[in-house]
Amino acid sequence: MAGSSRGIRVPRARGEAVRKALVERGLFDRGRKISSDGSFVYLPVLSLEGEAFSAIKMISDLEPVEAPFEAEKPIVTPESILGYKPSYEVVGDIAIVEPVRPKGAQMEAEALLSAERHLRAILIPASDVEGEFRTRRFHHLAGERRTSTIHRENGLRLKLDLEKVYFSPRLATERLRIAEQVYPGQTVLDMFAGVGPFALLLAKRGARVMAIDKNPYAICYLLENAALNKIQGVEALEGDAALLAQRFEGQAYHVIMNLPHSASGFLPSAMRATREGGIVHYYTFAPEDDLYRDWDTIEKAAYEIGVRVEALYQGIVRSYAPRVYNVVLDFSVVKR
Repeated sequence: MAGSSRGIRVPRARGEAVRKALVERGLFDRGRKISSDGSFVYLPVLSLEGEAFSAIKMISDLEPVEAPFEAEKPIVTPESILGYKPSYEVVGDIAIVEPVRPKGAQMEAEALLSAERHLRAILIPASDVEGEFRTRRFHHLAGERRTSTIHRENGLRLKLDLEKVYFSPRLATERLRIAEQVYPGQTVLDMFAGVGPFALLLAKRGARVMAIDKNPYAICYLLENAALNKIQGVEALEGDAALLAQRFEGQAYHVIMNLPHSASGFLPSAMRATREGGIVHYYTFAPEDDLYRDWDTIEKAAYEIGVRVEALYQGIVRSYAPRVYNVVLDFSVVKR
């Protein structure tokens, strides 16, 4: 039976990305069904007050709406099995568990397999992100013994191995935000491309993308994913981004710098690759009390190579650690 309740209205093209973002942040109301019409998807949310409202505005800058959301039949969830909400991240059909309670990992893994039927393997990190290629090691908890999967995002299928490449599903909404700024025929430089979630999405929209990564496994997966999705217009380059970017001096309408822990060292190369008025999308980690401190770093790098920058956008992409956030700073490069 349908009843009028609060939710948000999202264009159909963004519906799945926004739904995933709401689920990730614990804001999606699983007790009510999604509804839709010809142009929009209506997503039920648990709350539109206080911090929840602020978080929803960050995901989607659309106003709340009243809509008829039918009640879902009672479903088994990990929460209903455990009595508390587990913390986990889903990549394809693999869940990566961050145990909420001491010695709770195995119990949480079994609850996830029971409640989330699309999951086939449950892993727990055996290391932090480490090494030159920013990969992690994992221990198997339940289900199939593997670390490879195919992740679906923004209409793409992305094949990857979690122990061989770095990948975060929590940037899906951010990747779509960038894609909406890129037009067919534009040249884009993706300096740290990984398996291609940015590069392939932009090429799918008609851009010419130069995709760089130092990790040979990432480049192999990027090429395989281009074929898997029947996407052309991506040139994959293995090697140091600072050096390879020199090939494209003054050509890029957009430069993507998704290497949050050390992108600042590549700013001169990124700015030189950008055409007059081109845009750099710069990602970093920053503490809660000084989120946008890297503007000073960006302006200093611009001054040192004889250009200037104009700030266009700043925002939080995701939480990274307690009181630490992954943020994005968009700026244009003025060379005249």
